[in-house]
Amino acid sequence: MTLQQLEYFRVLAKVQHFTKASEILLISQPSLSYSISNLEKELGVPLFEKEGKRTSLSNYGKHFLSYVEKSLDLLDEGKKSLELLANPDAIKINLGFIYSISSNFIPQMINKFYYDTSKKNIKFNFVQNLSDYLIRDLKTGKIDLLISAKTDKDLLCIPIFKQKLILIAPKNHPFTKRDSISIEDLNDVPFVLLNKNSALRQMCDELFENMNINPNVVFEAEECNAVISFVSLNFGVSIIPEGLSKVDTISTVNISNDALTRTIFMCRNKEKKMDSALKEVYDFIKNNYSID
Repeated sequence: MTLQQLEYFRVLAKVQHFTKASEILLISQPSLSYSISNLEKELGVPLFEKEGKRTSLSNYGKHFLSYVEKSLDLLDEGKKSLELLANPDAIKINLGFIYSISSNFIPQMINKFYYDTSKKNIKFNFVQNLSDYLIRDLKTGKIDLLISAKTDKDLLCIPIFKQKLILIAPKNHPFTKRDSISIEDLNDVPFVLLNKNSALRQMCDELFENMNINPNVVFEAEECNAVISFVSLNFGVSIIPEGLSKVDTISTVNISNDALTRTIFMCRNKEKKMDSALKEVYDFIKNNYSID
């Protein structure tokens, strides 16, 4: 029995759907099935019952789940306890966030948080990643708090600010001679986009589909800085949040379509009790940045 098997079991027990659980864990469904099957063999009892496509916890699974949750939570507490022993004056919060807010919102928020010197004992471990990966890590307890462009029904999410989206293009691109462009102007235009795991890419794809736009995607990248680099090399244009572009070889162009923005959320695991330090950080962000 491994910790990975127990983490897989806990996620599957919560969503009770192999496909959804594998998406949360970012593994293939056969890998998840194989892991659960081996765990059941070792325990000698079925943890789940299947009826068609429906998956539910067996009585054995329900009984086992309470022990698994206590064990994994206790291990998390043990890890934090060791960190506290190693550095008695520090309380560490694992804060996950998407790439596009790493150079503006996060530094500003942290600076404002530490303006109150009584908070100096709270330290942050920063984790940058795509929204889907961060949501998985929040659900499995690897991070304590998440700032993301995506929400999830299993998380408690509150909106904290909006990001305006703009077009970026190489300096010599025809779009740069205009004050603004519309989404309709982007049909068949060479595009550099984030990969399909990105919340911004999913938003762009939905926008293009709704407007019957067919962008010519020539490159996909993992994060916005890579997108900016490809655009600066004249591979195409892209849509990114305002404030990220600080490269001399590209230009920014406003998009005239109304309300082309996205909302950024702070999310926490509503099933996990917050300790005093986490609650202090959560309440600080909520009280200072939440929007209606």
